[in-house]
Parts: sequence; structure tokens; C-alpha cells
Amino acid sequence: AATRRSSRASAGSRTHGSARAKAVSACRAVPTLHVGIVGYGLVGKELVSQVLANAAKLEKDLGVKVQITAVARSKTMVLLAPGGDSALANGAWPSVEVDADLSKLTDFVLAAAKASGGRAMMVDNTASDAPADMYEAWLAAGAHVATPNKRAGAGPYSRYEKIMAAARKGGSRFLYEATVGAGLPIVGPLQTLLKAGDEVTKVEGIFSGTLSYIFNTWKPGMKYSEVVNDAKNKGFTEPDPRDDLSGTDVGRKVTILARECGLKLELGDIPIKSLVPDALASWQPAAGESVGDGFVKQLEAYDAEMESLIADAEAAGEVLRFVGAIDLKAGTASVKLSRYPKDHPFASTQFADNIVTYDTKWYRPRPLVVQGPGAGAAVTAAGIFGNIMEVMSGMRRPRP
Repeated sequence: AATRRSSRASAGSRTHGSARAKAVSACRAVPTLHVGIVGYGLVGKELVSQVLANAAKLEKDLGVKVQITAVARSKTMVLLAPGGDSALANGAWPSVEVDADLSKLTDFVLAAAKASGGRAMMVDNTASDAPADMYEAWLAAGAHVATPNKRAGAGPYSRYEKIMAAARKGGSRFLYEATVGAGLPIVGPLQTLLKAGDEVTKVEGIFSGTLSYIFNTWKPGMKYSEVVNDAKNKGFTEPDPRDDLSGTDVGRKVTILARECGLKLELGDIPIKSLVPDALASWQPAAGESVGDGFVKQLEAYDAEMESLIADAEAAGEVLRFVGAIDLKAGTASVKLSRYPKDHPFASTQFADNIVTYDTKWYRPRPLVVQGPGAGAAVTAAGIFGNIMEVMSGMRRPRP
């Protein structure tokens, strides 16, 4: 009997010892974040470059691996074996491509995360609704989502609500710092203030690098059309400058921030002061004429009208700035051309700066100000990479 008891005790000891060994092994195993990327243009390539350059250091510092598991372009995609993301170094594109299929890409990334015991994350670098329509499914399946794409955050509110609910259901995170101000920390600080219990009363900012450049450059005596042409020639505007001057992009960013503050607004609820003259809103270039060059030529007819605006502002000791504003007490938002005193934070912007001010209960009498470059592939990718690192930090495990 004593022998049997000893045998059972020994077996129990081995069982518990095995369990402890497995637990220790699990703690020592390095968790992996498997990233699927949709969109491999300037931002996508820059993001991959940043991830590959810093993966080893992050693993050492955080104890978490990050691997690019799949990448999709508009028509093709690559599905990479574990550790195979080095094939993307220096902007390379592996030869083992297949036709793009976001459903298959999703399944591949989720399966890789399940196999390694890690987590999945999807990054949407496009400006399309198609990937945004998949956010709900991605998040509900437990995959985190990071994006500079404003379509979800500023699209139909019903879809936005479903996306947020899916994140809660899937225990995942919807991260979109890069939708407003690229890599500039605008969304994050606002979220922190609200979660910490501060009362935000007003958010106001210059959210377009293009329009920031135009109004930082334009001075009395300069022709407005020439400044717009300068911005076009330097690559600040879209091929059709009306896409920037319409203010719609600023409206989308304001919608995103307004929803973050709890306002249930649609983009169409926000009055937007377009800088495109009504007569040119539907104008089309002549056959063979560049839309950008042709539009600037048409804009010359409005130089005198615009000159009066900047001259009046200068006479009053003020500057013109194109801004988005959210009034939390009134529950409204707007996008407009406004005048500000020359000692106002908005008057200090340079080149193509973005800037935002938060008026809150805690930040008085002067608002919290965030200012810096808010456009470009490098800073946009950095904003997304910051979201990736947030997720990695949340995956850290105790180390022996």
C-alpha cells in the first residue's frame, strides 16, 4: 500500500512538474504579432521598412515579435511563411504573388496567429471603402485594426457603431491615430483626456497640410492663384486642387474627432466652407489640358476677391487660416476660413504644419496645443507603427 501511495505521489509530482514546466515554457515563449497589410504604396512600403528596421530591437525591449505575414496590393498579394518578411526589405516585392483576395489574406493572418499563439493585426493603408467594410469582421474575429483611412471613422455612423461594437466583442482594438494629422499625436491625447475624466469643451485645428502651406505662404500683395499654383507644383495638392480646396478632407477629420468626443455626427451634418468658387465646382478642363494647370488658370479670375480677404485681415492685425472646429457645448462642428490675432497659436504655424488646440476643464486659461508636420509617407507610417507598438506593449508577458 505504501508502495502504491509512493507511486501515486511520484506520478502526481511528475504531473505537477510537467504542468509547471509547460507554464514556464509558455511564459518564456515569445508572443508574435502577425500583421496583414492592405495597400502597398508609399505609406505601405515606408511602414514595412520601419517595422523591419525595428523588429529586433522591439523584441529585445518588449519580449514580443512582430512579423509582416501578408501584404496586398490592388491586384496581387503575397502570403509569407513565418520569418519570411525579409523578402520585403528595401521595397522589394516577392515573386510568389497571387491574385489579391482580402478574405483569403484575412484567413491566412488569423491562422498564423492561431498557430503561434500570438495575435493578428490588419493595417489598411488605402483610401477605399472596400477594406473599411471588413473592419467589423476583422475586429470581431479578434484581429486588431490600424489605419490612416478616414472612410470608417467619417463614413456612415451606423457602420462606425458596428465597428466599435465589434472591437468590444472581439477583445480587439480599432486604432486610427494616423487618420488625423498623420503621425502627429492628435487622437491619442484626446482619448486620454476623455478617459481620465477631463471635460473637453472645444477642439479646433488646422488639419490640412496643403491648406496650411497655402495660408502660411500667402501674404498681402501676392496673388492667391499663384500661391495655389506654387503648392501644386511642390506636390502639396492632389492632381485636382479642388480636392483639397473643397475642405471635404478636413471635414472627414473633424467628423472623426467629433465622434471621439461623443457627438453622433455624419459628415453631411458639418457645414464646410469650400474655397472652390461655385462656378468652378463642376468645371472640366479642355481636351488635353491638365486639370491642375487649367484650374489654376481659371482661379485667376478670383484673385481680386481673395485679395480683399487677406488685406482686411492684415489691416486688423490678423491672419487667415482654414480650420475645423468642434463646439462640444453646442454639439456642433464646422469647417471654415477664419481670422485669428497674430499672437494666436494658429498664427505661428510654418510650412505645412498641422495644429490642434483642446480647450478643457483642466487646461486653462490657455489650451493644450499639439503642432507639427501632419502629412507625408514617413510620418503617416510612423503613426501606424505607433499603433502597432501599442498592441505589442499589450502582449508583453512576465519574464523569468
